[in-house]
This record gives sequence, structure tokens and C-alpha cells, in this order.
Amino acid sequence: MPSESSVQKTEKRQTVTDEQRDMALRILATAMAIMRDDQPFDPAHTIFGRNFAVNLRRGSMSTEYSFENPAFPRAYITLSVVADPTDYTADRRKVKRVPTEFTVWFSPLMKGITRSMLEDLFPLDIGYWVDGNGNRRPGNDMGAIPPQVLLHHYRYRASNQPASRFPVDVQLAFGDPDPQATDGDAPKTPVLLGVLLTRDYSELIPKQR
Repeated sequence: MPSESSVQKTEKRQTVTDEQRDMALRILATAMAIMRDDQPFDPAHTIFGRNFAVNLRRGSMSTEYSFENPAFPRAYITLSVVADPTDYTADRRKVKRVPTEFTVWFSPLMKGITRSMLEDLFPLDIGYWVDGNGNRRPGNDMGAIPPQVLLHHYRYRASNQPASRFPVDVQLAFGDPDPQATDGDAPKTPVLLGVLLTRDYSELIPKQR
């Protein structure tokens, strides 16, 4: 996770093109479709970028795929898969791997992509988010986390779609403008730092087996 100081420094020295913004939105839309199970995940053929690393987590039987996208090669883009939680086969090595989490931290930071744009793109339900126990919590603004006062978090539940199998939880990270900035080029509006999408399997898994 970027620090407040790194956010400020990066904001000042990097610019964003329309092509980069377009690619960022296409990546996010594709990631949401995969998390909803609206389209399959194929690490060898994906808009996320060239597959350059595979991290096998033996203890949890999960795999993390990392991607490098030529539109922003310094961005951190990963998608994790796990043994299907809805398949109770005892030998987990034989169970199909399914997506569970997508993460992106942009570099350069995505100026021009607003929270309302993402609320419409995914789309997202407004006014609540869902915690790890499946409980609705009011609001979407999680506030800033001291001492990183410019790093602002928001949480949502993606809107239900008729053809989608899974609900998706969404976390957005924005860099707020620095009220003490004296640089004329400093951002005057929040910039998108990162997005976390998590597939929620809880509704398909019995509480007790």
C-alpha cells in the first residue's frame, strides 16, 4: 500500500493519458465480470497484461497471478484463485481453481477517474457495504487512515446483476488533494490509487457442514 509521502511525490511527477484511463477502466470492467463469474479467467489471454509471475501458496492451496500491462508497467495487478469453496471434495488438489480476489494499484495514479464513474461502471450499491460476516454496514466512506491522511478508502457491495452468480465486495482507494500543497501542478481533486474486488462465496456455502 502506498504511503502518504509516496502518493504526494508520485502525483507531482506523473501524468496520465486518455489511453491509460481507457485501459484502466477496461481492466476494472473485465475484473468485475470475472469476479461476478460473467466471464472465465484465462491468465494466458487477458486484458490485465502479460503474465509475468505465478505465486503458489501451498498452505492455502491458492495461486496468485501477477500481470504487467504495457499501458502502465509499474502498476501492481494481481488476481488470486483458490480451490472452489463450493466443492467439498476432500482432496483439495483435485478441486477446480476459481477466482477470489483482484487487486490493482495504479502507477501513474489515475487522475480523471472519479468515484462516481466507478459507481456507474461496476455498478455499485450506494449507502452500505458488507462486512466479512455478511452484515450490512451503513455508508461507503471509510475515511482516511492516519497518518496517511491523504489516503482515503471507500467500501461497497456491487449491485446484483440478473445473470451473475456471485456478489462482489469492492474497496476503492483515492488520494485526496493536499490542502497544504503549494505546487500549482498538484491535483485539485481526488485521484484513484487502487481497487480491490473480492468474490463473496458465503451465500453458496452452508454455515455448518
